Amino acid sequence: MTKWWRLLLCAGAVIGADTSVPPWERSSTPPGQSLFRENCTVCHDIDKDQKSTRKLGPSLNRLFKNPRLPLSKSKPTRAYVTVRIQYGGAVMPAFMKRMNEAQIAALLTYLESK
Repeated sequence: MTKWWRLLLCAGAVIGADTSVPPWERSSTPPGQSLFRENCTVCHDIDKDQKSTRKLGPSLNRLFKNPRLPLSKSKPTRAYVTVRIQYGGAVMPAFMKRMNEAQIAALLTYLESK
């Protein structure tokens, strides 16, 4: 490859790069983790088990790896947890107006990874 072709390819990569957000402002935190920190940590733990949490809501540690959900005792599924996030519960507020479907999906992916 000639010198000019390499230069042209590099220029194309720079032009196609995302320049809307400066590199120092881009987050290395997964979107689901950021959403969890912004919306869920007030009431839920993610790194402590149910017995050691001191928060109002149940611990979400290993949520999808457990055979039963902490309060309802039903099998943990994405569909059930999605509905609970969207519409809330007895004490839990609804997040339907705060998070869109893509954000809820990212949050669920994060919860599945824990």
